[in-house]
Amino acid sequence: MAQAERDSTRRQAPGRTRQPRLQPAGPQHQRDLAAEIVRGYAGHLPNGVYEARTKFYRRAPHEVLGSDGYALLSRYFARYVLPQALMSGEMTKLQCAVLSNIVGRAERGVCHAIQREIADEIGTSRSSVSPALKHLAARNYIRSVGRGVWQLNPLIAYKGNGDEQQTFLAELRALALENGFPDIIGLAAVQNGDKESTAC
Repeated sequence: MAQAERDSTRRQAPGRTRQPRLQPAGPQHQRDLAAEIVRGYAGHLPNGVYEARTKFYRRAPHEVLGSDGYALLSRYFARYVLPQALMSGEMTKLQCAVLSNIVGRAERGVCHAIQREIADEIGTSRSSVSPALKHLAARNYIRSVGRGVWQLNPLIAYKGNGDEQQTFLAELRALALENGFPDIIGLAAVQNGDKESTAC
C-alpha cells in the first residue's frame, strides 16, 4: 500500500512534464504507411526476412494546421516581395487581404471562390474585390482560369506535397505564358508586360 502511495505521489509531483500518450493510428492509415515502408525498403531487407509487423502511432498535429491543413509559404515572398510591396504602397491592405484569403483557400494551387465569398470573409464589398484581383493577377500572384477559379502562384504558397507542386509548376511552365507566370512575380511582371506591349 505504501508503495502504491509513493507511486501516486511520484506521478503527481509538481514540475514534471507529462508526455502525451500516443494512440495507435487507424487501420487504413496503417495500411497506407505500411505500403510506403514496403516500397521504400524493397530490395534492402536481409535475406531470409519475408515478413515484418509494425504498429504505427500518430502524434497530435502542429497547432498551425487548423481544420483545413496548412500551406507552405515561400520565405522569399514573405521576406522580400510582400514587405516591399506593402511598404512602397505597391500593394494595398485590401489587395493583401484578398491574396491572403486565396492563399488560405487554395488546394494544390487552385482556389475556388466567387468574389462575394472573398468579400464576405475579409469584410469588404464585392465591387472592391474585383479590382484587387486584377491587380494581383497583373503581378502574377494569381491567375484567372475561369469564373470563380484562380490559380495561386505555386512559388508563393502551395498546399500539397513537393511532387504535386513540381508537377503543377511543370504544367504552368509548359504553357509558356507571355506574362512569365509563374516565374516572374510582383512589379517585375508589370514591367515585363509593359516591355512586350511596347515591342508590339
